[in-house]
Parts: sequence; C-alpha cells; structure tokens
Amino acid sequence: MPKALSDFPRPAQDNGRGLHTSFDPQWKGGTQGYDYWIDALRALGITWCKVVDDKGSSLAFCEKLLAADIFPIVRILRRDPPPNDTPEPNPGHLGAPEEATLRKLVAAGVRYFETNNEPDTALAWKHKAIPGNPIETAKLVALNWLFDARLILSAGGLPGLPAMSSGSAMDLMGALVSLGRQDILLEGCWIAIHNDCRNRPLNYPDDAVNRAGERLTPEQYERGMYTTWAWWNSARERADTLDEINSLRFNGRNPTQTIQQDHACFREFEYYNALAMKYLGRSIPIIGTQGGYVVGRREDTRYPRLTPDAHRDQTIALFDFMQHQAPDYFFAATLGLAIESTGTEVDAWYSAYWQHALTNGSDGRSGIPEMAVPGNRLGNRLPVVDAVQAMPNLPRRLPGAQPAPPVAPQPVSVSASATRPAASSAGASWLRDLPTPIAPSEKPITPAPQPVAPEKIIPPPAPEFVEPAPATPPVVVAPSVNAPPPIFDAPEALAPTSPPAITTPPPPIEMPDAMPVSAELEWDWRLDALQVLLEPAQVASGQAYWKLIGAEYQSPDEANDAHQIFYTVVDERNRSVPYHKVIQSWADEQTDAITNEHGETNIPLWLGYAPERGERGAYTAWVDSLPSDRVSGLGLPAKRHVSFRLTWRRARA
Repeated sequence: MPKALSDFPRPAQDNGRGLHTSFDPQWKGGTQGYDYWIDALRALGITWCKVVDDKGSSLAFCEKLLAADIFPIVRILRRDPPPNDTPEPNPGHLGAPEEATLRKLVAAGVRYFETNNEPDTALAWKHKAIPGNPIETAKLVALNWLFDARLILSAGGLPGLPAMSSGSAMDLMGALVSLGRQDILLEGCWIAIHNDCRNRPLNYPDDAVNRAGERLTPEQYERGMYTTWAWWNSARERADTLDEINSLRFNGRNPTQTIQQDHACFREFEYYNALAMKYLGRSIPIIGTQGGYVVGRREDTRYPRLTPDAHRDQTIALFDFMQHQAPDYFFAATLGLAIESTGTEVDAWYSAYWQHALTNGSDGRSGIPEMAVPGNRLGNRLPVVDAVQAMPNLPRRLPGAQPAPPVAPQPVSVSASATRPAASSAGASWLRDLPTPIAPSEKPITPAPQPVAPEKIIPPPAPEFVEPAPATPPVVVAPSVNAPPPIFDAPEALAPTSPPAITTPPPPIEMPDAMPVSAELEWDWRLDALQVLLEPAQVASGQAYWKLIGAEYQSPDEANDAHQIFYTVVDERNRSVPYHKVIQSWADEQTDAITNEHGETNIPLWLGYAPERGERGAYTAWVDSLPSDRVSGLGLPAKRHVSFRLTWRRARA
C-alpha cells in the first residue's frame, strides 16, 4: 500500500533544520567527543543530521543522536573485496557486510538511508569509468539501487533515491519508469537531493538579477573590508568593476527561465517534486542531504562571493524558510558541513581554515582569492554558528496539524561585533539578492519573500470551478476522481471523495456580516462562489485603520501550483509600507509575516474545504497594528492549489 507523507517518521520538534557533521566516516567526535557535538547540534536547533558510515562506524553516534531527538540520515559506504577496497558505489549494490551494518542501525532506531552519492559524476564510479550513454547509465544505477531499496525496506528502513550533483540532468525516476519499477518509490522511499545554493539567492531563478538583469548599485557593490575579496576575478587577477558586473547581469538575464531549465540552486526540491508528480502522480518525501551556502563560493559571477556575513545571513533565511514556508514534502535541508576533515576545511562551520585564510591569504582552493582581508575577526568558527543559535526555533506547521509549542532557543553569547539576526517570521525567507552586511541598528537581515511560482509540468490540469456570470447563482463543479492529487500532499487528501456536482446555490450557512463592495474596492466576484467574505474593521469616524482595496482570486491554472495568501500593504499615498506585520489566523492559532521593502509578503495555505457543500475556508487575513478589514473563509477549495492576492491601504474612517 502506498505510503502517505504522514506515514514517514519525523523528529518530535521537527523544524526542517539539518546539518551534515563530517565527511570522514571514521570520525569519532574528535578531541571533544560525541557528547560535545551533540550539545552543539542541540544548541543550533538541529533536528536532522547526515552521517557517513563505513563498516558500522556510525552506530555509536547515531544512538546518541536518537537519544537527543535528532534524526540521523545515514549514508552507508559500500566497499568491494580487495584489491578494489575503495568506497566507489557504482556499479554495484550492498553486500553482506553492509547488510549487517544496516540491520544494526535499524535496530538502534535509524530509518533514513542512502547507498549511493552523485552517480552522475565520474568520481562515484570505479576507476572513474562512468558509461558514456547517460540514459543507459541511469538505468544501470536504477537497477542496482532497486536491490538496495528492497533490502532496506525489508529490514525496516526507508531508502533514499540517490542524490545527483546540483543541476544534474540524470533522471533516475524516469529510468525506473522505463524499467517498469517506479512503484517501489511509493512503498516507503524518498528522494535525496544536493540542493547546492552556490552564490545565488534563495529565490533563484526568479530573482530580479536573473530575470531582468537588475543593475548593481554603488552601495550594493560596497562590501566593507570584503569588497575586493567579494568581487575578485582570479582570471583577471583583480576585482570586477561595477560596470563589468552590470554588463554580466544585462547579458546574462533570463526573463523566461524556469526551475525546470536551471535547478542548480536551493529550490531544486521543486524540480524533483515536479518529476515525482509527472511519474507518480503525487509527492513523496524529499530531503536535502547536502547543500546550502559555503563561504568563498562565486560560481555565478553576476553575484558577489559569499563572505562570512553573507553566508550567515543567507543560512538564517534558509532555515527560516524551512520552519515557516517549506512545502510538506520537503522534509529537511541538511546543510554541509559542520566539522572539518581533511580536504573539507573550506566547507566547515567549525574550522580554523577561514581565520588563517583571511588573515594570511588562502591556498587558492575552490577559486578562493589568495589574498588577506585585513581587519577580519574570525575565530575557529564562522559567524553562522552564533546566528543560528540565536534565531527562533519553531516546529514546522504541517497540513492538517496545529502548530506545536515553540522550542525555547538556547542561550548564547554573541560578541558586540557580530550581527544578531532579526526575529524570523513566516514571510522572512526569500531574498531578492545577496544582502550587504547590515548593522544591528539597521533593517532586519532577512527581508520577506518574493512570491515563487514554479512551472507546472504535469498536464492535463484537473477540472476547476466553473466561473459563473455575475448575475446568475454560483455553480461549482466537483473535481474529477481522475484529477491528480495536490502537489503538497496532506493526510486529509489521501482518500478524496467525489461529491456530485451541484447546479443550485449551496444551502445558507451562518456567516458574519460582510462589508458591501464599494467602488474603491476591487473585489474578484469569484470569491463569492468560494464563500470568501470581507469583514469590516470596527472603527470610529476619523480613526486610522487598514482598508482592503483589492482582493483577487487565482485559480489552480493562474496560481501555477502556488498556495499562498499574498499580502500588499500601502500607505495613504499608495507608497509601500515595508517591514510591517501581517496576520494569518485559523481556529485558535495564528502566524505572521513581515513585508519586504516593496510592502509585500506571503503566507502559505494548507487546509482544504468544500464550498459546494456550504463549507468555508479556515483562514482569515488582516494587517497588524491598527484596526483592519479582514478577509475570512480563505483556504484550498476542493483541496486544489489556489492563491489569494490581498491589498490594504492605510486610511481614515
């Protein structure tokens, strides 16, 4: 029987926040020991941890992780008999020694397993002999993985479809389909991804630089002591100039590019979910088992090199997204790397490498400038450590479930020179560009998100609501039983019902008084058929309040698989109101978001309802700080992905 997303185990206080400890399978906790690092992970709010195992080397650490309510994700290395005793997984599958390790780990409580790593690269193949035909290569990898997956499932574990390198075109799901074996993916499997962020913003490819070639300003070019380092071009042996960068941005703009065409970025989970929908008709769990941001990266020369401060700010924004906005199928982002090992010093959060490299000049690896940065004050760990410790730690709000109580953050001491991140919110996630370091007295580190609308690639769309003429009663058509399930699978959607279509208005239900639609308010009449209402603010004459001036419904086709309330807040002169709180409530709970510099933000919708049966959506939206007009009855009609765009203006009664 196919497993639902809700059937997969998650940590008790799951916040989607993960970290890769060490690439060294023989790591034993270093001089500090396992307990020291367990405490460090807990202080960071980590609930998922990637571990590499070689012949049972991870068992003791996994037992301690589980005791601390941290879920291990274990990659089991496979070694061939001598003389080829090297951990190159392809071609081949787990043998008897690895099976013994697997069963010990399952008995200890480990559930999530990987048995391969980036099989689209030559390094993962014996003697680097990757076959030349990519389609046949994918089939060979898929056949060997099928053996591993069956073994892991029989032992009580959950196998991960191997992660490709970031941006890879190898399609293992398609290979399984060609072999007629894709059904195994519904039996308890998940998809591992390496969503490497490079030096691109979180909302890439929808950011303004990639879309429109947005120009870099002199203020954005300035990076303080890191300016030359951030823009250093090793080929030219100097920093790129402002004009050169703007030329790169203009010539490199991609106004129509989608995540399907370039998924070498954080949002790669959307690409693989689209493949799951294409081949399986539903989502299965996706876990980022490696990725995130790494100091010093500058693969995309339109953007600056990641400074330690930019690395901190972008990681905070990423973890905030996981807590507040990540779709249910995207279980965790397991960033790498926590602890240095030989050859991985550049990647590690806890490492003496960067103190030495920025004080004395680097050794030139990974394209890092071989120049010192006078004035830097790095110690043996990057500033991201203190910042993540200080950020709010909130369990994720999953479909059909009420939020769990917040977990109190661990007390930390942050030096006066370090920037403490602003309090996170549901909307403080997507960044328009890599931020300039911000002083504590200035604006928050993480602006609110820009709407992200991933390309829909699963034809044909399910039938949607018939839009009635304004003068006739609303007519609602029930979804077909053959319609594909929603992308963000929820427990309540696993056994959909198909009530007969009705051609008469739904029976009257008790509703609050609705505000008459005025000439000033642009009200999408389709909202009436969805049982959405405007509830007027209770204000006295002359009192300031937030007045709703626009309410637009976006059908499943118009929403492009997004399921959000999009908020826009303006003042009396229609100027954007930045960094202002907006509210979404349901039942006895609520969440909030902060508008960005354009006065915009968004909060996802999860709960479905049936307007054709007289039901109303669970959510209400309004603006904080003053009395506000409220829009109630929002939700996902017939559990379809729709969105609502709402605009408020500050006014006087």
